Amino acid sequence: MFHMKRLVSIVTVVILLVGGAVTAFAAPNASQPTTFAAQAVYIGKEADGKHRVHITWDDLGSNVSHYSVFRYPTLFPWGGETVCSNVTATSCENLSVERGQFRYIVTAYFNDGTELANNAGQTTVNIVYYTGAPASPSIFANHTSASSYSVGFSIASGNNADIWELYENGMLVNHFQGFLIENGQAPQTESKSFYNKPSGTYVYVVKLKNVYGTSESQPLTVVVP
Repeated sequence: MFHMKRLVSIVTVVILLVGGAVTAFAAPNASQPTTFAAQAVYIGKEADGKHRVHITWDDLGSNVSHYSVFRYPTLFPWGGETVCSNVTATSCENLSVERGQFRYIVTAYFNDGTELANNAGQTTVNIVYYTGAPASPSIFANHTSASSYSVGFSIASGNNADIWELYENGMLVNHFQGFLIENGQAPQTESKSFYNKPSGTYVYVVKLKNVYGTSESQPLTVVVP
């Protein structure tokens, strides 16, 4: 009986040692990087009107099969797009006519199927003509009837905005409709129409936003009889 127990103990130890060895060989490669830096620099505007951005990143070695670069507008970051894909070098360039503030994300694809996005470096660039926060907007209302009218804003001069928000009695009413095309310090205007509004008093405020900040109009009251 003693010999049987001893044999079972020896077999158990051997199994544990073999199991540990298998686990050690199956463990992830400890040399695979966990941090990854990238840089994005706005080079300037080309003769054809396109803006050039140069993106570079760390070389993560032969364990990487390729890299891809994605661009996201920071003001509405759900609209991402691929600007470079299946890149085996450590740089690429993005040419676009669009203006705004953009963040670039570089993703490394490893040979073992894992991925790593850059988690260090400066990859946000401003492609804009304005030089500061939007000028304070003038708010206006134009009536087509007692219950139908438009409310909008205008800037005669000063820094433009990328987004305008119209608030009615404290509630935003131009959801997903407030994107603007800025043109530096040129005049800028936009409006929203309302039809057959119920009787009542409506207080409107316009907020303008760009990458430098926000400005706000004075309140405007519209009374519908």
